[in-house]
Amino acid sequence: MNTSLDRHYPEETWENYARGKLSEQDSAPMEEHLLLCPACQDLLANVDEDLEVAKAALDLVNGEALNTAQAPGQAPVTDAKTRRRLSKAVGAAGTLR
Repeated sequence: MNTSLDRHYPEETWENYARGKLSEQDSAPMEEHLLLCPACQDLLANVDEDLEVAKAALDLVNGEALNTAQAPGQAPVTDAKTRRRLSKAVGAAGTLR
């Protein structure tokens, strides 16, 4: 896979990494790249945030969360960007049921 800073890993690859779907052999060079690449660090942070929002949305749709965007033991979501993303994710998850 990619080992230079000139070429970055695509978002889909970071999504698979964040979900633990890559082998250790595929993950190792990505982790080395990540140590030195602020662009991929930001991309992975966004992927992680998207996965958290999607999980929270599924929890809401499945009735596992309390109130609006609040899981048991967690503070309510107050960030407007996160609320919008969560709202969209809840709508999308609801159509999949």
